[in-house]
Amino acid sequence: MALLFYVVLCLSVWTGLCQIPVNNSPAINPSSLAAKLTSNSVILMPPSCYFDNLNILTCNSPTTCEIWLVTAIDTGVSNFDADKNKTYIDTLSPYPTAFSSNTSKKYFLTKLGLQKDYPCPVVAGTDYFRVGSDGSCSTPNCNGILPVGSTARFRYVLINPANKTVVAESLWSNNITLYPLKDPESIDNGFAGRSASMIVITSILCSFLALLLLLLLIMLIYVLCCREEKQEIQVPGSVRMYDTHNLKDPSPYVNRAYEDEPQRPTATSPIRLKSYTDYDLKKPATEL
Repeated sequence: MALLFYVVLCLSVWTGLCQIPVNNSPAINPSSLAAKLTSNSVILMPPSCYFDNLNILTCNSPTTCEIWLVTAIDTGVSNFDADKNKTYIDTLSPYPTAFSSNTSKKYFLTKLGLQKDYPCPVVAGTDYFRVGSDGSCSTPNCNGILPVGSTARFRYVLINPANKTVVAESLWSNNITLYPLKDPESIDNGFAGRSASMIVITSILCSFLALLLLLLLIMLIYVLCCREEKQEIQVPGSVRMYDTHNLKDPSPYVNRAYEDEPQRPTATSPIRLKSYTDYDLKKPATEL
């Protein structure tokens, strides 16, 4: 009987009529990450170690099997469960129309990567997955944001890339409710909406500011009204006069080597010419 059940299970998996269940479910990342839960996005734990021990797979190896995330709200859980045996599951509920009307399927699929990209144990860089990181995108399987304040459930699935059929699946997560938007008119901006420590810190800062302004005002009054006349400070010896002694009482320089030489005429002394005896005329020489 057990052998028959095993054979039926193998045939079902091989033909794509059923999926291998995995006893794991997505959950919010417990780490202290910033904004791990917002009004339209959430950070989940990755699917590492989810599908490592599966041997009967139609996609043969971790290098070909693809891991996808199913995101569903409201009736999306039952709609996906009804569609999961169909081929090309990734085209049945594209993201742009997944939540657009009441007749939408309310779920969409996002590809995370190959099975080998999420090894066991978890390695750095693959320890979380943010749902909604692509914003308001327009491609069929993009990682778009969720309806604001909605309650969503998530499921990791292993898909055969040949015909896009689900070959293995995790459990559905618990309900995860996103934060609703708050009406700005309802926000209390009075003192009642502030903590006591914030009020104390604000009061201390205001007191310091008032004291600083008072000191500046006192300094300004002192500079304008109470300052004394500015006196010039003289430093002895700071300015020195250069004594040009050679210009005060100039005296001629006498070279002793030429002291016995007859005095030479200068520009102010007259030049006396002497006349000599004309031997031809034998006249005595006279001074001119």
